[in-house]
Amino acid sequence: MNFEEALHEILSLPSPWEIMHVELIKDERLVEVQVRHQGEELHCPECGAPSPGYDSRNRRWRHLDLCEYQTSIVCDVPRVECVEHGVKQLLVPWAEVSARFTARFECHVIDLLLITPMSATAKLLGLSWDQVAGIQARAVKRGLERRGDVSPKWIGIDETSFQKRHEYVSCVSDLLTSKVIYVADGHGQDSIQPFFDGLSPAQLAGIEVCAMDMHDPFINVAAVALPNWEEALCFDRFHAAQLFGRAVDEVRRAENKVLIAAGDDSLKKTKFHWLKSLKTMSKRMKREFKALQALSLDVAKAWAIKEMASKLWHYKSRTWAKKAWLQLCDWADETGLAPMQRVARTIRLYWIGIVNAVVHGASNAASESINSRIQRLKGRANGYRNRDRFRDAIMFHLGGLDLYPRLATHTEP
Repeated sequence: MNFEEALHEILSLPSPWEIMHVELIKDERLVEVQVRHQGEELHCPECGAPSPGYDSRNRRWRHLDLCEYQTSIVCDVPRVECVEHGVKQLLVPWAEVSARFTARFECHVIDLLLITPMSATAKLLGLSWDQVAGIQARAVKRGLERRGDVSPKWIGIDETSFQKRHEYVSCVSDLLTSKVIYVADGHGQDSIQPFFDGLSPAQLAGIEVCAMDMHDPFINVAAVALPNWEEALCFDRFHAAQLFGRAVDEVRRAENKVLIAAGDDSLKKTKFHWLKSLKTMSKRMKREFKALQALSLDVAKAWAIKEMASKLWHYKSRTWAKKAWLQLCDWADETGLAPMQRVARTIRLYWIGIVNAVVHGASNAASESINSRIQRLKGRANGYRNRDRFRDAIMFHLGGLDLYPRLATHTEP
């Protein structure tokens, strides 16, 4: 077997495509593999009808390197004149339509992108950033086409920052698979509306949980789109915990100012005592905290409400869960502490989503985890200046998509 025959076997070219010549350009460390279509009968790539030849177009595709030599496939690709579809170029078995790289090369790029930043992949393969981004975009498009329609049961909606100037993208995730299923610019109603618009009535009715933060634009869209929104809408327990934590800290800061003015520094350097629960305190912190509780401080009342709120997430009955949360709001009102009263008003306003989260045992933790992974992606790339590429990167890494091309000369990795 000579070199050309071996290369033909390596490339797995199907008949009637044949290697005509291999040129080695040592000075440039290049290998050019010249391929020709040897078949006498040509067919339209659209309908398969026998069609007369029209002309040919010279094309070049970057292939996997051969012994560290950059390798290209070069071919005069025939064009046919179909009665129905007009002039069409034959499909080649080693690359997708309009691609400048072979399927195997794109698979290699995808493998690298999954484990290295785009800039490192480009440098390693001698490609431009735009070329690598194009391969990534095609992989995402390919994956979305293969995925088809989605019918998630539990979804989470969250926003993540794109750049420092309060620019965001919004993501919808399947909470049961931890996969991103939709990404859009912004964090308003118009960013999420297309996701729900793309679902059928049956798919919308099948959504049992829609978890999110207490973000009115998302709430408004879900409340209109979901026929069972009063049972499906769930607000994240960690977001609720943040509301109580911030209110407690606001009470502490206000009370600390009053005490310091009176010459009392009891609350000085105690911020984290009040943000923790007894279970998470060290022995030393517990001793210090019990001494603080004995002082009958306003912040101690606020802390007790915060702790009670953390215990209200274990109800199974919707009726009892609602009753417990509204009683907690009454308690917060009775303290006379403005920050706690504000939290009580918020809870009363959003109680449906809180009670649903309690009953379903649902949270937006999976979405928050995905958000963290998105921020790591952004950090690995030293930020994204292009929104399209940022969205592509999210779906590429977190969409669980089938990214690889499948052609006659390529088997799945």
